[in-house]
Amino acid sequence: MTHGQWAEVYGGSPLAPHSCSNPEENPESQQQEHCCVNTDCAIMQRSPSESTCFICTDCFTDPVTISCGHRFCSPCLCLLWEDAQPSACCPTCRTVSQKMDFKSTIFPNKPKPVVYQLQTSAMQVCRSHQQLKNFICETDKSLLCLLCSQSPGHATHRHCPVKEAAEYYREFLLMQMKSIWKNKQKNKRNLNRETNIIRAWEGFVNLQMVMIRAEYPKVYQYLHEEKQKHLETLAKESKIIFQHLKRSEARMAERGILLKEMYEELKKMCHKADVALLQDLGDIIKRSELVQLYMPQPVNPQLSAWSITGMSERLNFFRVYITLDHKIGSYHVPLFEDLRRLQGSPDYPNMPHNPASSEYAPSWGAQTFTSGKHYWEVDVGNSCNWVIGLCRESWTRRNDMRLDSEGIFLLLCVKVDDHFNLFSTSPLLPHYIQRPQGFLGVFLDYECGTVSFINVAKSSLICSFLSCFFCFPLRPFICYGPK
Repeated sequence: MTHGQWAEVYGGSPLAPHSCSNPEENPESQQQEHCCVNTDCAIMQRSPSESTCFICTDCFTDPVTISCGHRFCSPCLCLLWEDAQPSACCPTCRTVSQKMDFKSTIFPNKPKPVVYQLQTSAMQVCRSHQQLKNFICETDKSLLCLLCSQSPGHATHRHCPVKEAAEYYREFLLMQMKSIWKNKQKNKRNLNRETNIIRAWEGFVNLQMVMIRAEYPKVYQYLHEEKQKHLETLAKESKIIFQHLKRSEARMAERGILLKEMYEELKKMCHKADVALLQDLGDIIKRSELVQLYMPQPVNPQLSAWSITGMSERLNFFRVYITLDHKIGSYHVPLFEDLRRLQGSPDYPNMPHNPASSEYAPSWGAQTFTSGKHYWEVDVGNSCNWVIGLCRESWTRRNDMRLDSEGIFLLLCVKVDDHFNLFSTSPLLPHYIQRPQGFLGVFLDYECGTVSFINVAKSSLICSFLSCFFCFPLRPFICYGPK
C-alpha cells in the first residue's frame, strides 16, 4: 500500500454497538465466552514485533506498511513525519520514503481490523459463577458474566459484549483523531500564515511609509506648480485687464477734453451777435453731434475662476448642516440700498432705486460658533441679490443692519443697472470676478480667524477674510433678494 492510498480518510460515522438487554438473545456471546481464552492464547503466541509499533512501542492503531516493508501506526507516522524536512525516513531502517501529504487526512478509506493484545490478568473471572466477565453494563460500566447480567440488579439494564463495545469506541476515537488532525493541519497552516505575515509586516509597513513619503512631495510639487501657474495666469490676466482699463481711461480723458472744448466753443457761439452767430455757425453742430456719438463705455473687469485642487475634499471634512431660524419675518432694512449708496460716486449721485429690492427675508442660523472649523453650503440659485456669511449675534438684533458695523463677515451680490457686483464687508471691498450661481460654500476657522467663501461648482476661492480676531459668538446669516 502506498502512502497516498493510506493517507486518505475513511468517511462515515462508526456504527453503534448492538446493545442487548438479555444476553440470551445473542447466543454468539456465549460462544465468544468459550473461544476467548483460545484467541488470547493465539495472540500471546505472536512475536511482539508483529503486533507492536516501533514508534510508540504499543499495539498498532490503524497500521500501515510503508515502501520499505515496515509497519507502523498511521497516527505515529503522521506525527513523526509531519515536520520532516526535506524527506522522510523509515524510523527502523532509515530508508528514504515517500512523504505523506498532510493536507489530506491520515487514515485509510476502509478501517482494517486492529488486533490488540489483551492481558490474561484483564480477563476477570466472576467469583460467584466462575465464568469470564464478557459483558459491560451501560448503566454503571461494570463487567459482568452471563449469569450476573441476568441477575435482578442488572436485568433491566442494557448490556453489550466487551469486545464489540471496545471496537465501536476505538472506531469513534479514530474518527475523533481524524477531526482533530484536520483541525491541527488547518491550525498549522494558519500559524504558518501568521508567522509569515509577522516576518513580513515590519518590512511591509516600512515600505508603505517610504511610498507615502515619496507621494506627498509629488502632490506638493504638483500643487506648487499649480499655484505658480495660477499666480502667473492671474498676473497675466490682471495685466491685460489693467491695460484695457488704462486705455479706456485714456480714451475717456481724451473724450472729456474734446467734450469740454466743444462745450466752450458752443458757449462762445451762444454769446455772439445774431448776424455773427449765423455767419460763423458753419459745421459746429455736426461736430458737436459727432463728439457725442462715439462715447467710450466703461470696462467691466472680471477675473477668471481658477479651480484649486483638493479644496472641496479638504473642506468637506468640516461639513456641518445649518438649521435656519424662521422666527424672523420680512424686514424693510436698507441693506442693498446702503450698498448702492456706498458704491455711488460724486459724478452719479442719483443711483437707480428699486423699492421692491429693499424687501427680503433675512434668516439666521440656529447654531452659534465659538471655536473649531466649520463648513456649510448655501444654494443662492440665480438670485440677483443675496447676502451670505457670518455675523455677531448683536448685529442680528439691530433693525438697520448697517454694512459699516463691526463683527460682520459677509459676501454680497447686488445688481446695479445690468451689472452684477460682488462685495465683502469689514471693510466694504469690491470683487471683480464672475457672479457665482448655485451653491456657495462658507468656511470658518475660528482659532485662525479665517472666513472663506467658495464657488462650489468651480471649486474656486471667491474671497477670504484673513487674520481676523474672533472673541464673540458667530452666527450664520443668509438673505435672498428678489430674482
